[in-house]
Amino acid sequence: MKERGFFGVDGLDRAIPQGMEYGSQILVHGDTGVGKTVLAGEFLKEGLVCGDTCIYVACDEPPAVMRDHLREFKVGVRAYEEAGRLLLVDAYEEEESRERHFIANQYSLEKYAVLESNLLARFADRRVRLVVDSLSTLLIPFVQEEILEFHRSRLKSLRKKGILAMDVFVDGVLDRRVMTVIGHFYSVNVRMKFGGPKVRPERLIQVGKVKSGKFDAVPRRFGISPVFGIIFAPDVEV
Repeated sequence: MKERGFFGVDGLDRAIPQGMEYGSQILVHGDTGVGKTVLAGEFLKEGLVCGDTCIYVACDEPPAVMRDHLREFKVGVRAYEEAGRLLLVDAYEEEESRERHFIANQYSLEKYAVLESNLLARFADRRVRLVVDSLSTLLIPFVQEEILEFHRSRLKSLRKKGILAMDVFVDGVLDRRVMTVIGHFYSVNVRMKFGGPKVRPERLIQVGKVKSGKFDAVPRRFGISPVFGIIFAPDVEV
């Protein structure tokens, strides 16, 4: 039986109790500030605890933000980085970055693809989790044909290498039609959004298998704890 990975979040792991094979691709998309980066941090934490090598590409904020998230989750960030089990890649500061791994030009898909491929080649004998947060930022300047071709070739390569990948997208950044097509490239689709009244919005999450083309019919409410991360409301359906 092939090895399988989990999110590290009870509510999500119950939605996919069989887990995800390494080589699967996860699409996480949603509103700004809804908790996508928190979910990414829990996914990385789960990987580190399970013995995976974890790579995080920070596109929208400096990598230090994810370091802080992981420390809040009681993760020994420095020890994992020194052991080569956690790599934080700076795709935000570009040439001004002080990180060991950085992308000099955020808007060059070719340079990004080369860096990603070279990093993954170093860990060909390990289980690897890869998170890009957010991939939508890298794709802003490109037309639909370029975006779709990039996805086809990249995800095919990640699948072949057995990488458990999570790509984060911010809703509204890319054309809706492009996002619809992109969504069908992924094994698992997680949507996070704000709902309810504007004066007191609720965080909602839906999980779907993209192969079916649909999300689960019922969104779930969740909250965010600085220590425990994403917490689902018990037995609550919207």
